[in-house]
Amino acid sequence: MGHAATQYLDTEVYEYYSAMYEFVAHLNGDCEPFPNQIETYHGQTVRLRNSHGRLLSSVRLINVGEDNNAYPLEDSYSGDIYLDYIAAQCWIDTAIEHSPASIGHLSTGLASLREVSLSKKAFDKESNFAREVGASLASIIIKNKTNQCVFLAIRQFVKYAISNEFWGFTDDVDLVVSEVAVKALGQKHRVSMLDHEYGAFSRTEIAQITTAINDVTFDLEHGLLVGLAKQYGLRPIQLALLREEDIYYDKKKLAWYIMIPRVKGRVAQLRRTKGNFINRELPSDLALKAVKLIEKHTHIVMTHNGVTIPRPLFKARKIDSLYLKDKRLLPYAWHRNAGSLYQFFSKTLPAKLGIESMHCKDEDGKPMLLKTHAYRFRYTLGTRMVLEGKTPEEVALALDHSSTASVRHYFRYNQDLIDFIDDTFEGSTSLKNSALRWQGYFIDEDDNIEGSLIKTSDVLSLGKCLKKTLCEYHPTVSCYGCSKFRPFKDIDHSKQLQVIKKEVEFVRSNSTGAVLHQLSEAYEGAIQIVEAQKALKGTSND
Repeated sequence: MGHAATQYLDTEVYEYYSAMYEFVAHLNGDCEPFPNQIETYHGQTVRLRNSHGRLLSSVRLINVGEDNNAYPLEDSYSGDIYLDYIAAQCWIDTAIEHSPASIGHLSTGLASLREVSLSKKAFDKESNFAREVGASLASIIIKNKTNQCVFLAIRQFVKYAISNEFWGFTDDVDLVVSEVAVKALGQKHRVSMLDHEYGAFSRTEIAQITTAINDVTFDLEHGLLVGLAKQYGLRPIQLALLREEDIYYDKKKLAWYIMIPRVKGRVAQLRRTKGNFINRELPSDLALKAVKLIEKHTHIVMTHNGVTIPRPLFKARKIDSLYLKDKRLLPYAWHRNAGSLYQFFSKTLPAKLGIESMHCKDEDGKPMLLKTHAYRFRYTLGTRMVLEGKTPEEVALALDHSSTASVRHYFRYNQDLIDFIDDTFEGSTSLKNSALRWQGYFIDEDDNIEGSLIKTSDVLSLGKCLKKTLCEYHPTVSCYGCSKFRPFKDIDHSKQLQVIKKEVEFVRSNSTGAVLHQLSEAYEGAIQIVEAQKALKGTSND
């Protein structure tokens, strides 16, 4: 349990826990005292004991990129000094060796040790203690089967005691606890069931979101956040950890790339090691937004004691002073945290997009705004990859999971369910969605709206472009995925749809780069326009 950075009380200082140490030493032969100060997993120096020598009741731990929460720490979890000692040391060593995310459930779950009941004979023999403590812990898990924190904390507590060879904690105790494991209470049901508020987005919803964020009036930083979440299914913590240096142009490959920090599994070390990144090609539209955002902030420089603080891609409004106290935390002082990004996706973004849900209504029967919870983009990406025939290994890598076990739920989908999600309850809903996306965009050929004509020939025009600058995208094709395109109402767009379809098929077999992404967006847009025309004319899909 010893650590080089751990500091203890001076031997001449009164030790409040001397009686506890004597009892533990009597059973184990020795006893390591509670430290006065430790260095956490992320490099934060933390004081654990007050001026009277007692453990602090609350300790604030910095979880880099996530939060700065205060976690409860006790010296009397169960009322039994032996179990209390092990529990407190388990908490302390976890703070040293793991991220504060592990302390969260431990702080909550260890409180259940108050329910432990041991007889007077428990400490007479090691076998007696093992039998009684195992039965008591198993009983607590069963009583709290709906509280996963209790199970996780007790399991961690037992494994810690066994690995450190504490008296009475044998493999039999671990076996008894493991046999009553409770079912994980995660969010996977939101992926494998139709959920219009928190589940995967439909094709139409993704198209509406894409159109909204590509509008020049949409905030640049917000558009990049949504674009990266949609493209790569990034967690808020990954977005929070990105830096300007992670966006780069490869002159040999003539393409933009992004280095995405990994945050899950044993290989994840935030930004500490060079190999802890996934390299992904960055579509040109997202690269352009990133470059513009970086240029916008070029004049802003943050320093501390003469040291320049690294430049995050998404910057906090002000430096977090808590990070300035420790050298290893200083580089993260300017980063936004995941909590603020959660709030952006769930609170700010729906209002900015202004997209009405086709399925969710308020008490008055009026459409609610489309909910854009951060993880909906991950669910959508995982689901679409399965439909494209990707393997579990490919899905796990794309979503930054350490194993395929975490993505099995995506493969429970079948084509019927996906059709149900996209088309929902009525066959005409897809037409309504299509018409909704392009509502107000259709124009007549004789409209006086300003804009340049989009021509396929001298005699045929598809619509008008409202963009006032030179367009670098594919003429007559990329228009269908652009928010500046105003299609003519009475032109047969189905012919152009066939042209785009052939180009998509050709590029798909020859490239996987940004061109394919642009064509796919255009193809979806063309489908939407054709279907919208049918809806406006009162025809059906048949």
